[in-house]
Formats: sequence, C-alpha cells, structure tokens
Amino acid sequence: MLPVKKVICLIGSLMLMASLLLACASTTGTPNAAGQGQESANKEAGQGNKEAATRLFKDAKGREVTIPAAPQRAVVHYYAAEAISLGVKPVATNWINASLILSKDQLQGIEDIGGEGVNPNVEKVLSLSPDLIIVPDFLEQTSLDALSKVAPTVAVSYTDDIFTRMKTMGDVLGKSKEAEAWILRYKAKAQQKREQLKPYIKEGETASAFVFFQDKLLYVYGNQRLSSTLYDALGFSRPEKVAALFKDKPTLLWQSISNEALPDYAGDRIFLVMLDNNENAKKGAEELMNSLVWRNLPAVKNGKAYVVGNKWSFYDPVTLDWLLDEMPKLMMK
Repeated sequence: MLPVKKVICLIGSLMLMASLLLACASTTGTPNAAGQGQESANKEAGQGNKEAATRLFKDAKGREVTIPAAPQRAVVHYYAAEAISLGVKPVATNWINASLILSKDQLQGIEDIGGEGVNPNVEKVLSLSPDLIIVPDFLEQTSLDALSKVAPTVAVSYTDDIFTRMKTMGDVLGKSKEAEAWILRYKAKAQQKREQLKPYIKEGETASAFVFFQDKLLYVYGNQRLSSTLYDALGFSRPEKVAALFKDKPTLLWQSISNEALPDYAGDRIFLVMLDNNENAKKGAEELMNSLVWRNLPAVKNGKAYVVGNKWSFYDPVTLDWLLDEMPKLMMK
C-alpha cells in the first residue's frame, strides 16, 4: 500500500496530464475551425467575383446574352477595325473583309476564320476557345445559333451610324472610355478639316456620292458610308433630291437610280466610287463616264467630279479617319 503522500502526488500528476491533453485538443481544434471559416469565406468571395465577371447584354437581335465583363479572347467577325481602334486585338476575324481595311502589321497574330459567304468557319472558331464572339446582325440564323454554342455571341447592328457602332462595340468589349475618346478625336479632326476647306468651298455648296455594284446599276449613297464624311464631318449640304430620297429611310445605305436620273441627284461636287475589284461594277462606271449624261454634269465641267477607288466604299473607324485626310486633299487641288 502506497503512502498517502505518494498517492496525493500521483493524483496531482494525473490531473496535470489531463489538463495538458485538453489544452492540446482545444488548440488543435482552433486552427481547423478557422481554416473552415476562411475556406467558406473564400468560396463566397470567389462566387461573388464570378458573378461580377459577367453581365447581361441585349444585342441587335433583341437577345439577352451573358457576356464576360472583361473579355480576353474575342472573335470579332466583320468588326476587326472597330476592335483595333478601341485597342483590342481580336483572337480572330474574317481576313477577306479585314485585309481590305487593316494593314498586315495590324492583322499580325490574328487568326482567319474564313467561312462561306458571310458566315465564319464554326469549327475554326471552336478551336480558338474564345470567351466572346461578335458578329454583324445580318449573319444567318443557323450560323448565329452554332456560334452561340461555342461562346457568348453578340450580334451588332450593321446599319448603325459609326458613333453608335463604336459605343456598342466599346460596351461589349469593356472599352466604353476608349470609344468615347475615339469619337472625340474624330470630331475634333473633322472640325480641323472643315476649317482647312473653307477657302475652297462656297457656302451652301452641295455634294453627293454614287457607286456601281456588280449588278451594273448606279446607286446614290444615303447618310452613311461616303456620305458620312461629306455631310456630317465636312458639312456639305445634300441636293434636294438626295435629301428627299432618304428622308424616311435614315438607315438605308443606298438607293438605285437610273443613269439618266443622275443630273437630278448630282451635287456641286460628286464622288463616284469605282469598285475596281469587280468587272461588272467597273464596266458600269466606265459606261456612265463615257456618256453625255456624265459629261454634261456641272460638277464634271467644273472639275469637281472625283472618281475614287474601292477603299472609299468602306464604313469603319479606320477608313473614316483616312477619308478625313484624303477627301480634302482632292478638293484642295
């Protein structure tokens, strides 16, 4: 039998060991609880960031599309010039269209999604793993549906004026500030060119623009394309017949007229776009210029008729900026 003193010491030792074990258990459990709490907080934060990383956008087709707030791999079909002007290099575009507007340096590193007609190659688009696809609203529905299965696909209006289009593209690409900056630069440059032209243009002087297409028919431009530079940027007036023709059709790009009716729509200055990449269009323009109708136009007799090339027919920020330099050059000769 142990002495009382030893029994008391033994009991004290056992109580001390029990206390230490409980303390260790308590200490070990605390980090686990904290870790679980932190993990839960991280999950909630991650979910919040994921939700903030996307947003709804209503496109030109009236479709609500969930798009990335800051896209990193955008495929831009037909609107490469707009993207480049906003400081965004697309992953891919259709080279057939883009190469007519952009330089080789600007297209460097951008894949060609080709395709048939106006539709891109969906398999090629899929292979590029885009996080956003931008297309014109005239794209065939079957192609639009197929692309929508690859990535969020936004249809942008092809008939909007350039300022509306740039704002829309800026919104979709997360570059709204850049879009506003481009518009301000363009308007400032346009005002500068107006001032340069004042000594060469009479007050109230009219101007109009025409083009021949592959159907060999003559078309007068509406409010966009070449007319955008003539009327909105440089301040020319529309001939009465041209104004009346598009009065109730503000988004109509052009309207066909007969060669014989040309004098009714011709302004004090006229621009004729010759699509030199199409034989029928080129032939139609040449036939007109060899006719008495053309030769008797006051603008032709006064040396104020300008025959220009295919590049003048495009409507994008790169071309419009270029036209602000080229158009005044012709008029100041």
